[in-house]
Amino acid sequence: MLGQTYYHQTIRKYVILFGTLFNDLSVHKRNSSGQIVSKIKVPIAYGPKQKFITRIGQDPSINRKVAIQLPRMGFEMTAITYDPTRKLNTMGQRVHKSYVNGAPSIKKMFNPVPYLFNFSLFVFVDNAEDGTQILEQILPFFTPEFTTTINVLTEMDLKLDVPLIINGVGNEDVYDGDFSTRRTIIWTIDFTLKGYIYPEIKSGSKIIKSIDVSFRDMDAKTTSSGELYNFALESSTNFSPQFLSLESNTEGQPGTFLLENSASGLSAGNIISNVNVTEFGGEGVDQMGRDDIQTTVTITPFNPYADYNEDTGQFTQ
Repeated sequence: MLGQTYYHQTIRKYVILFGTLFNDLSVHKRNSSGQIVSKIKVPIAYGPKQKFITRIGQDPSINRKVAIQLPRMGFEMTAITYDPTRKLNTMGQRVHKSYVNGAPSIKKMFNPVPYLFNFSLFVFVDNAEDGTQILEQILPFFTPEFTTTINVLTEMDLKLDVPLIINGVGNEDVYDGDFSTRRTIIWTIDFTLKGYIYPEIKSGSKIIKSIDVSFRDMDAKTTSSGELYNFALESSTNFSPQFLSLESNTEGQPGTFLLENSASGLSAGNIISNVNVTEFGGEGVDQMGRDDIQTTVTITPFNPYADYNEDTGQFTQ
């Protein structure tokens, strides 16, 4: 299990998705008459809140002490937790069909694992008006979730709808010192992103193109008119019956399909019918470009019963 090196950059894509949603916000500055005098685009960067608080006080450069411009936004991923409510079948698989240099190629992977990714968005402003202006450009889109689509795995041509849920909004007014000290208002918005982590992609799988199943009479149960209503797979024995209910027969008895797991094989006698499922057009037909594989189903009844000759591959009566 462990030791296989692969990297789909899934978490990185979630981080980029979150930052992209908020990278086009602006603040309008108005004069006393309400006219717009300037438009400031709010920059956003990834990093912890404390980093931005420190830089607001002074620039990290030792050559100049100039505070960073406000308003400004930052965000960070704070936690990753497993989400059991969205768990998929562990053994389920996803298959992707494509062509590589003109030859058909099949790639498959097991179902992804659901996780919750917690993010925090920080809005730094120096006055209350700028903060509420930014909030009103964000909050109406979350009710309480906003869903977007990303190409999560291009190799599998897989797109994923990603819900982003808003959990709450908090406010903090950082103001220490005298009246000359710079004031900073910090709005913190917490989000939860519902995503998946994907396992390794494997290739070289083969497609089952033909299925051949025979049915034989186990107990010779028939109606008064001779209608047979008890079927069994060709490998059936009297020691391991498994029944599937069918429609009732003419005598009011439930019809049954008897499934078996014995090792008697096709050579067992009393075969009443044979079902052959083959890829449409024959086994040599390439259907890799299709979303679904079309098949031809042939049912051959035998009356009287038939036997199967393993040497010739033929049914004999």
